[in-house]
Amino acid sequence: MKTSRVRAIISTILILAAVLSLSTGAILYFLQYGMWLCFTRGFLNDVHALSGLVMGFFIIVHFIINRQIYAREIKILLFREKKQENQG
Repeated sequence: MKTSRVRAIISTILILAAVLSLSTGAILYFLQYGMWLCFTRGFLNDVHALSGLVMGFFIIVHFIINRQIYAREIKILLFREKKQENQG
């Protein structure tokens, strides 16, 4: 499988997990008791926890796949800071 396809799949999973986690977190924050639509608070809590775990796992995978890009960005960031310190 091509790397770009894997990156697209992982990005999509991350977006879906983030939306699920954000929406269930907001519902749980404002819902003090009872049900929301047809979902119980316990079910929403489980979905929130599971989506957070999925998101955390795929963030780690995302960093592993893109480690070369991040390493290059860090080098550029550090090089620019050193260059600015030498000039200033």
